[in-house]
Amino acid sequence: MSLDYFCEITLLPGGDISLYFLWEKIFFPVHLALAEMQDKQGGVLGCSFPGYDAKIFQLGNKLRLFAETETDLEKLGLRKVMQNFSDYLHITRVRHVPENVDKFACFFRIQTKSNTERLARRKAKRKAISYEEALHLLENRKNRESKAPFIWMKSLSSGKRYRLMIGRCEGQPTGTLQFSSYGLSRVSSVPVF
Repeated sequence: MSLDYFCEITLLPGGDISLYFLWEKIFFPVHLALAEMQDKQGGVLGCSFPGYDAKIFQLGNKLRLFAETETDLEKLGLRKVMQNFSDYLHITRVRHVPENVDKFACFFRIQTKSNTERLARRKAKRKAISYEEALHLLENRKNRESKAPFIWMKSLSSGKRYRLMIGRCEGQPTGTLQFSSYGLSRVSSVPVF
């Protein structure tokens, strides 16, 4: 199993729309399309951010989506999903990954333990104690923050916004395709070029 095909979305911010706003608006429908595909055939599509730079906390202006087959990428229907933002992005046709690629990376979700209320709800459920007791147990803990690049997302279930923080590490080609509904994975790498 290998990721032989890709398509690329280039974000084109303008005077009235910032790059961060575009990331928020385009990544949400991409996530929904990936989640729908994942329900049907598992996490077989991966994402990369070619302009990722952790030192300056930026994702860049490109999103690459990788798949084993051309058909998998075409099933996403990116042009239809992105039609409301067609003036602010460019989507390439599905192309074959260059044969001379020798670098790979894993792009993965970083989840910090910084939301005390969320942690208290989880602790209460796991330990079968009240929410107030769980809050009391957590009152002296320090929040852990991350300065990783992120995209603002909105939860469909709660309606709350959250940061989808994205990390990157160098990787080796893997025979498994295990990507989340965000197209991210700690175990499956994508080509870097």
